[in-house]
Amino acid sequence: MTKRVRLPHVNCNLSWDCRHGLIPYQLFGVSLFLCYVFLPLVAVGVENGTATFHFQRAATLAKQQKVDDAIEEYRLGLHLAPNSPDAQNNLGVLYFQKQNLQAAIAAFGQASSLQPGNAEFRFNLGLALYKAGECKRAIPNLEVGVSSREHAADAHYLLGACFYELKQLPSAVEELQTARKTRPDSPEVLFLLVNAYRDLDEPQKSLAAAAELLQQHPQSPFVHLLLGEAHDSVEQSTKAEQEFKSAIAAAPQAPLLHFALGYLYWRWKRYDEAVSPLRAELKINPQCASCYAYLGDIALRNRNTSEALKNFENALRLDSSQSEACLGIGQVYVKMGKPDQAITYFRRAAELMPDQVEPHYRLGKTLIQIGRKEEGEKELNIVNQINAAERRRASEELKSATSAGDRTDSPRGPL
Repeated sequence: MTKRVRLPHVNCNLSWDCRHGLIPYQLFGVSLFLCYVFLPLVAVGVENGTATFHFQRAATLAKQQKVDDAIEEYRLGLHLAPNSPDAQNNLGVLYFQKQNLQAAIAAFGQASSLQPGNAEFRFNLGLALYKAGECKRAIPNLEVGVSSREHAADAHYLLGACFYELKQLPSAVEELQTARKTRPDSPEVLFLLVNAYRDLDEPQKSLAAAAELLQQHPQSPFVHLLLGEAHDSVEQSTKAEQEFKSAIAAAPQAPLLHFALGYLYWRWKRYDEAVSPLRAELKINPQCASCYAYLGDIALRNRNTSEALKNFENALRLDSSQSEACLGIGQVYVKMGKPDQAITYFRRAAELMPDQVEPHYRLGKTLIQIGRKEEGEKELNIVNQINAAERRRASEELKSATSAGDRTDSPRGPL
């Protein structure tokens, strides 16, 4: 795993609060909210064991932060009255708080299917899908969520983050600029705009957003994160480490920051130091597939194959497109003397990284090892083609740079 990782948007970390009937989650310094619907108070004489009785007990327990008990009461009530959209939504909020995202998605999905036009329910579903890394599914729900009275700016921001993750950069910028009209000085919107404009190859707009972020929010963890990436990109590892640590100090429970530090240590081959921040990230953001992938790589380097396999499998469970995890599992199976299983994962890694040498090389060597010489040599031929293409590209870039230098340095003739 040698590819430099971009640090794009950040997922969210939930905290519980029943003020105004809303349950917020924290995204660095910004609070966004899940809608929690308070059901009507139980009238005197409501029969014990009815759906209404269970829903009211659940609401009371939720206000007391007795989340597990509240979940059980909602489940009992929904068994009796499964078509209650408010109760399904509230159950989803509680699951979301416990970071049981699949259960939250299922509950929000039920609420939304019962009331498809309810912008609050659709926002909640879009948020849960976003946090689970399912941006494509989140988008149509967030597009309904933008009509929410409470969540319009948040929905536009999350749409921008989803489009950015899917590399639909013009749409990402459009949504982020819409969110910015409502929150003009929002550091998280500016941060994502810096990245989106950078990836759109619009450096002036990226720099303008970065300058505004630095001017308006000089102590923001976003600023330290950007500076850390900048130092790392020019191989100033000590300064990058300092900036990432400053970002963590500014927002110790924010997602992504511990991962950034752990990735820095990993990239600079300080593997033992990388373990602690990667594990810290997983406590904040259990959906961080990349954390598991890098922990798997470190365990593999330390010849702890069982630990490596467990981490790689967790990475794939969270993100089926985790190519590094596929490559890692293949290496583990080779070390275990199970080349047939290794081939399956090397082939998947080669499909996910068709232009990378390593998966084709490992697949080719393993195929030859088990006697499938013709197939193996075909993969090694792909390796040669990739290397040859890289050499041609480097040669063309060198010629272009030399030609540009000659034109700049040559004397000008008479006008």
